Amino acid sequence: PLVALARDGSDGQKQEAAGALLNLAANADINKVAIAKAGGIAPLVALAHGGTDGQKDWAVGALGNLAHLNAENQVAIAEAGGIAPLVALARGGSDGQKYYAAGALRNLAFNADNKVAIAKAGGIAPLVALARDGSDGQKQEAAGALLNLAANADINKVAIAKAGGIAPLVALAHGGTDGQKDWAVGALGNLAHLNAENQVAIAEAGGIAPLVALARGGSDGQKGHAAVALANLAI
Repeated sequence: PLVALARDGSDGQKQEAAGALLNLAANADINKVAIAKAGGIAPLVALAHGGTDGQKDWAVGALGNLAHLNAENQVAIAEAGGIAPLVALARGGSDGQKYYAAGALRNLAFNADNKVAIAKAGGIAPLVALARDGSDGQKQEAAGALLNLAANADINKVAIAKAGGIAPLVALAHGGTDGQKDWAVGALGNLAHLNAENQVAIAEAGGIAPLVALARGGSDGQKGHAAVALANLAI
Protein backbone atom coordinates (compact mmCIF):
# COMPACT_ATOMS: atom_id res chain seq x y z
CA PRO A 1 0.00 0.00 0.00
CA LEU A 2 2.86 2.44 0.61
CA VAL A 3 4.17 1.99 -2.91
CA ALA A 4 0.66 2.46 -4.26
CA LEU A 5 0.24 5.67 -2.26
CA ALA A 6 3.61 6.97 -3.46
CA ARG A 7 2.41 6.34 -7.02
CA ASP A 8 -1.29 7.18 -6.97
CA GLY A 9 -2.11 8.99 -3.73
CA SER A 10 -2.85 12.61 -3.01
CA ASP A 11 0.07 14.99 -2.62
CA GLY A 12 0.11 14.52 1.12
CA GLN A 13 -0.18 10.74 0.83
CA LYS A 14 2.66 10.63 -1.67
CA GLN A 15 4.92 12.61 0.65
CA GLU A 16 4.14 10.51 3.70
CA ALA A 17 4.51 7.27 1.74
CA ALA A 18 7.90 8.40 0.42
CA GLY A 19 8.97 9.20 3.97
CA ALA A 20 7.82 5.80 5.15
CA LEU A 21 9.73 4.05 2.36
CA LEU A 22 12.81 6.14 3.23
CA ASN A 23 12.72 4.87 6.80
CA LEU A 24 11.87 1.29 5.85
CA ALA A 25 14.87 1.13 3.49
CA ALA A 26 17.35 2.56 6.00
CA ASN A 27 19.86 -0.15 6.96
CA ALA A 28 17.30 -2.86 6.21
CA ASP A 29 18.46 -5.12 3.40
CA ILE A 30 15.29 -7.21 3.25
CA ASN A 31 13.15 -4.11 2.95
CA LYS A 32 15.31 -2.70 0.17
CA VAL A 33 14.62 -5.83 -1.86
CA ALA A 34 10.92 -5.87 -0.98
CA ILE A 35 10.35 -2.24 -1.93
CA ALA A 36 12.03 -2.75 -5.29
CA LYS A 37 10.04 -5.94 -5.96
CA ALA A 38 6.83 -4.09 -5.11
CA GLY A 39 7.60 -1.55 -7.85
CA GLY A 40 8.67 1.20 -5.47
CA ILE A 41 11.55 2.63 -7.44
CA ALA A 42 9.62 4.13 -10.36
CA PRO A 43 7.20 6.23 -8.26
CA LEU A 44 10.08 7.49 -6.10
CA VAL A 45 11.98 8.55 -9.21
CA ALA A 46 8.83 10.29 -10.45
CA LEU A 47 8.53 12.21 -7.17
CA ALA A 48 12.22 13.13 -7.24
CA HIS A 49 11.68 14.52 -10.73
CA GLY A 50 8.35 16.28 -10.50
CA GLY A 51 7.08 16.19 -6.94
CA THR A 52 6.56 18.93 -4.40
CA ASP A 53 9.55 19.98 -2.32
CA GLY A 54 8.49 17.74 0.53
CA GLN A 55 7.95 14.80 -1.81
CA LYS A 56 11.36 15.36 -3.37
CA ASP A 57 13.08 15.47 0.03
CA TRP A 58 11.86 12.08 1.08
CA ALA A 59 11.85 10.42 -2.34
CA VAL A 60 15.51 11.29 -2.86
CA GLY A 61 16.36 10.08 0.62
CA ALA A 62 14.49 6.84 -0.07
CA LEU A 63 16.36 6.31 -3.35
CA GLY A 64 19.64 6.84 -1.57
CA ASN A 65 18.74 4.25 1.06
CA LEU A 66 17.56 1.78 -1.56
CA ALA A 67 20.85 2.14 -3.44
CA HIS A 68 23.05 1.75 -0.37
CA LEU A 69 25.10 -1.43 -0.80
CA ASN A 70 22.43 -2.96 -3.05
CA ALA A 71 23.80 -3.59 -6.53
CA GLU A 72 20.46 -4.54 -8.06
CA ASN A 73 18.78 -1.36 -6.86
CA GLN A 74 21.70 0.75 -8.06
CA VAL A 75 21.05 -0.59 -11.56
CA ALA A 76 17.27 -0.34 -11.26
CA ILE A 77 17.32 3.30 -10.15
CA ALA A 78 19.53 4.24 -13.08
CA GLU A 79 17.33 2.30 -15.51
CA ALA A 80 14.26 4.08 -14.13
CA GLY A 81 15.80 7.45 -15.02
CA GLY A 82 16.82 8.32 -11.49
CA ILE A 83 20.23 9.84 -12.13
CA ALA A 84 19.11 13.00 -13.96
CA PRO A 85 16.73 14.27 -11.23
CA LEU A 86 19.31 13.51 -8.55
CA VAL A 87 21.92 15.56 -10.40
CA ALA A 88 19.41 18.37 -10.86
CA LEU A 89 18.64 18.44 -7.13
CA ALA A 90 22.33 18.27 -6.20
CA ARG A 91 22.74 21.39 -8.33
CA GLY A 92 19.62 23.39 -7.61
CA GLY A 93 17.56 21.82 -4.87
CA SER A 94 16.95 22.93 -1.32
CA ASP A 95 19.67 22.34 1.25
CA GLY A 96 18.05 19.09 2.32
CA GLN A 97 17.57 17.94 -1.26
CA LYS A 98 21.21 18.68 -2.06
CA TYR A 99 22.31 16.62 0.93
CA TYR A 100 20.09 13.65 0.07
CA ALA A 101 20.93 13.85 -3.64
CA ALA A 102 24.67 13.86 -2.99
CA GLY A 103 24.24 10.84 -0.74
CA ALA A 104 22.15 9.03 -3.33
CA LEU A 105 24.72 9.75 -6.05
CA ARG A 106 27.43 8.49 -3.70
CA ASN A 107 25.61 5.19 -3.31
CA LEU A 108 24.77 4.88 -7.01
CA ALA A 109 28.41 5.53 -7.96
CA PHE A 110 29.50 2.16 -6.59
CA ASN A 111 28.25 0.82 -9.93
CA ALA A 112 30.68 1.19 -12.84
CA ASP A 113 28.03 2.13 -15.42
CA ASN A 114 26.52 4.65 -13.02
CA LYS A 115 29.89 6.36 -12.57
CA VAL A 116 29.83 7.11 -16.30
CA ALA A 117 26.15 8.05 -16.34
CA ILE A 118 26.48 10.49 -13.43
CA ALA A 119 29.36 12.24 -15.12
CA LYS A 120 27.50 12.39 -18.45
CA ALA A 121 24.47 13.86 -16.68
CA GLY A 122 26.63 16.72 -15.39
CA GLY A 123 26.93 15.42 -11.86
CA ILE A 124 30.57 16.21 -11.16
CA ALA A 125 30.36 20.02 -11.11
CA PRO A 126 27.57 20.27 -8.52
CA LEU A 127 29.30 17.70 -6.31
CA VAL A 128 32.52 19.72 -6.44
CA ALA A 129 30.53 22.84 -5.56
CA LEU A 130 28.97 21.08 -2.56
CA ALA A 131 32.36 19.79 -1.41
CA ARG A 132 33.62 23.37 -1.54
CA ASP A 133 30.68 25.48 -0.37
CA GLY A 134 28.07 23.17 1.14
CA SER A 135 27.01 22.51 4.70
CA ASP A 136 29.04 20.04 6.73
CA GLY A 137 26.72 17.22 5.77
CA GLN A 138 26.69 18.20 2.10
CA LYS A 139 30.48 18.42 2.05
CA GLN A 140 30.81 14.94 3.49
CA GLU A 141 28.30 13.35 1.11
CA ALA A 142 29.84 15.13 -1.87
CA ALA A 143 33.33 13.99 -0.91
CA GLY A 144 32.01 10.44 -0.67
CA ALA A 145 30.40 10.73 -4.09
CA LEU A 146 33.63 12.04 -5.62
CA LEU A 147 35.54 9.19 -3.93
CA ASN A 148 33.31 6.61 -5.62
CA LEU A 149 33.17 8.43 -8.96
CA ALA A 150 36.98 8.48 -9.10
CA ALA A 151 37.43 4.82 -8.20
CA ASN A 152 38.77 2.92 -11.22
CA ALA A 153 37.31 5.52 -13.58
CA ASP A 154 40.03 7.31 -15.52
CA ILE A 155 37.70 9.73 -17.33
CA ASN A 156 36.13 10.83 -14.07
CA LYS A 157 39.53 11.42 -12.46
CA VAL A 158 40.30 13.91 -15.21
CA ALA A 159 36.84 15.48 -15.07
CA ILE A 160 36.92 15.98 -11.29
CA ALA A 161 40.29 17.69 -11.51
CA LYS A 162 39.13 19.90 -14.38
CA ALA A 163 36.03 20.87 -12.39
CA GLY A 164 38.26 22.16 -9.59
CA GLY A 165 37.68 19.22 -7.28
CA ILE A 166 41.16 18.80 -5.88
CA ALA A 167 41.39 22.01 -3.82
CA PRO A 168 38.19 21.48 -1.82
CA LEU A 169 39.13 17.88 -1.13
CA VAL A 170 42.53 18.99 0.16
CA ALA A 171 40.79 21.59 2.32
CA LEU A 172 38.52 18.91 3.81
CA ALA A 173 41.47 16.59 4.40
CA HIS A 174 43.18 19.41 6.26
CA GLY A 175 40.40 20.97 8.30
CA GLY A 176 37.21 18.97 7.86
CA THR A 177 35.23 16.87 10.28
CA ASP A 178 36.31 13.27 10.78
CA GLY A 179 33.72 12.05 8.27
CA GLN A 180 34.77 14.67 5.73
CA LYS A 181 38.42 13.73 6.19
CA ASP A 182 37.65 10.02 5.71
CA TRP A 183 36.06 10.48 2.32
CA ALA A 184 38.16 13.42 1.11
CA VAL A 185 41.37 11.47 1.72
CA GLY A 186 39.90 8.45 -0.02
CA ALA A 187 38.90 10.63 -2.95
CA LEU A 188 42.39 12.13 -3.21
CA GLY A 189 43.87 8.65 -3.21
CA ASN A 190 41.57 7.57 -6.04
CA LEU A 191 42.29 10.73 -8.03
CA ALA A 192 46.04 10.15 -7.70
CA HIS A 193 45.92 6.50 -8.70
CA LEU A 194 47.82 6.10 -11.97
CA ASN A 195 47.16 9.73 -12.95
CA ALA A 196 50.35 11.77 -13.18
CA GLU A 197 48.62 15.11 -13.67
CA ASN A 198 46.50 14.66 -10.57
CA GLN A 199 49.50 13.55 -8.56
CA VAL A 200 51.18 16.85 -9.38
CA ALA A 201 48.01 18.87 -8.83
CA ILE A 202 47.38 17.36 -5.39
CA ALA A 203 50.92 18.16 -4.31
CA GLU A 204 50.67 21.70 -5.68
CA ALA A 205 47.38 22.20 -3.82
CA GLY A 206 49.11 21.41 -0.54
CA GLY A 207 47.74 17.91 -0.24
CA ILE A 208 50.81 16.11 1.03
CA ALA A 209 51.01 17.73 4.48
CA PRO A 210 47.46 16.83 5.61
CA LEU A 211 47.89 13.31 4.25
CA VAL A 212 51.08 12.85 6.24
CA ALA A 213 49.38 14.28 9.33
CA LEU A 214 46.46 11.85 9.00
CA ALA A 215 48.75 8.91 8.28
CA ARG A 216 50.47 9.75 11.54
CA GLY A 217 47.62 10.80 13.80
CA GLY A 218 44.26 10.17 12.17
CA SER A 219 41.66 7.51 12.90
CA ASP A 220 42.36 3.97 11.73
CA GLY A 221 40.33 4.58 8.58
CA GLN A 222 42.05 7.89 7.90
CA LYS A 223 45.46 6.32 8.40
CA GLY A 224 44.62 3.64 5.87
CA HIS A 225 43.22 6.04 3.28
CA ALA A 226 46.13 8.45 3.79
CA ALA A 227 48.71 5.70 3.38
CA VAL A 228 47.10 4.63 0.12
CA ALA A 229 46.94 8.23 -1.10
CA LEU A 230 50.59 8.86 -0.26
CA ALA A 231 51.59 5.64 -1.99
CA ASN A 232 49.66 6.69 -5.10
CA LEU A 233 51.27 10.15 -5.02
CA ALA A 234 54.73 8.60 -4.80
CA ILE A 235 54.42 6.60 -8.02
